[in-house]
Amino acid sequence: MKGKITRWHDDKGYGFITAPDGKSKIFVHISAVKHRAKRLAKNDTVSFDVEQDRKGRLNAVNVELTGVKGLSVTALFGGTFLVFVSGATVLLGGSVLFIPLYLVMSVLTYMAYAGDKRAAQLGNWRTSENTLHVLALAGGWPGALMAQSQLRHKSKKQPFKTILWLTIFINMAGFFWTFSQPGHDVMNRLTHLIL
Repeated sequence: MKGKITRWHDDKGYGFITAPDGKSKIFVHISAVKHRAKRLAKNDTVSFDVEQDRKGRLNAVNVELTGVKGLSVTALFGGTFLVFVSGATVLLGGSVLFIPLYLVMSVLTYMAYAGDKRAAQLGNWRTSENTLHVLALAGGWPGALMAQSQLRHKSKKQPFKTILWLTIFINMAGFFWTFSQPGHDVMNRLTHLIL
């Protein structure tokens, strides 16, 4: 949803957003703002999600200034790892399969997150969390981090995030293992089977 900041108390860190219908006044706290590159001010246009508190009041969450986008640290971590995979493959003699594997799996995982978010919004059949974790474990975790950052999907659910980070560390450990002699031998055999 989009709206405009119609009241802002910078010293207190809260204010109100007026929804496009011009009627709804939605409370916003500074802690709900993502990517705080710029402080909120009156008349700023924002995108946000709405939640109701226990008393039935509307609160803005996942607030972003329109036109001010940024990547989360975790999404940057995923992108940096993709660059590292390419460099390690070239410089340290790793398997050339890793570069397309991580790229393809990241795109597929991002698409799975996007599809799941869309299904959730429409009330349709959802992608299972186990499927999302298997995709991440198989090398799609950079895409998962990017999807969480850009789509704001599965980015708050703590048990899910814990398992996701576990799959990330297992995948990274497996990648680093392939540079050991036994790992290198296994990857050479796989490369010869595939190519």
